[in-house]
Amino acid sequence: MGRSLSTADHVNVLEWAISFCKEKNTNILIKNNHIGPKTLYDSDLKNYFRLCCLARSKSAVKELSESANALIFKVRTKVEREIAVLLEIQEENSTLDPSVLYKNNFYGFSKKQGTSLRMPLSSCMPTSLCAGGCYAHDVLDATPAAVIRGAINGHIAKSYEQGDKRVRAVIMDSLKPHTRKAVSNSRRELKDLPIGFKRRAYIRFSHVGEVANFPEFANALAKQVRSESRKSVDCVIYTRHKNAKLLDPELWVMNFTLDPVSLKREAWVPKEARIVYSAFGGVTSSIAEVNFLEHHRHQHLAETKGDGQICPATKPETKDRTCDACRCNTCFVKPNN
Repeated sequence: MGRSLSTADHVNVLEWAISFCKEKNTNILIKNNHIGPKTLYDSDLKNYFRLCCLARSKSAVKELSESANALIFKVRTKVEREIAVLLEIQEENSTLDPSVLYKNNFYGFSKKQGTSLRMPLSSCMPTSLCAGGCYAHDVLDATPAAVIRGAINGHIAKSYEQGDKRVRAVIMDSLKPHTRKAVSNSRRELKDLPIGFKRRAYIRFSHVGEVANFPEFANALAKQVRSESRKSVDCVIYTRHKNAKLLDPELWVMNFTLDPVSLKREAWVPKEARIVYSAFGGVTSSIAEVNFLEHHRHQHLAETKGDGQICPATKPETKDRTCDACRCNTCFVKPNN
């Protein structure tokens, strides 16, 4: 997003981040409730992107990169929460056109993630390792459009959780065209599978953020996918959230993620879920069915410490880092419990 930044630019963006995290902007949001989030937060969203570039940089001063990495989650979630508050204020003041929430894609579509849903990072229950290490801070997932989409999706999910039957019906009806498109796209992906490799169509929830933070909404959405696809498209979730046990196991293929500093969360794992593991620093675990080596911060660790099966898409020698290219479907079928 623009030219390469100098060390002075890096210092400036760090100073902005520290200042931004201290600001209380409720009055500003009330005063500017007629302005859309893209316009109101243009500068902040661009600065967040620059902060992420600094956090991921291998050429920047190490101390500055580390400082940025410690701030990116806090900055991202503050922006998301403020956008959510802005949308709530606009709804209360009748300055929000409801179609704004649904006019762009609710689901996402990419070669790496396939058909997927993003939620705000503010819906997460992060660990000390995943907060800054999350690929939500990488490249396209850190762009202004991606952050705004996640915040809007979170607003929709929260509105469903807090709404009565009428509100919930309106939301699901508004999402139906989006779900139909997602179902269609997930089926289309099957046409590009490597020769000899077969799998069912699926939608990935939520490749950024935590739809499990909104369990009733999540289950309703999964039911809609099942209905619109006539049970031909699976709903696959990756989660670290304690609400995972509130998800209907009949509707979901569940992958519960642990990492070296969150082993106590094993108590949160539903009995129908698969345990997967974020192997930060190359530390793998035999309690997990799949270990994901750190591969989103432009580094692919060749050395590992520990036991357990490693996701082939995250191995350092892998060139095409997609599940289909690796002919791997492990995470997308229900585990044998």
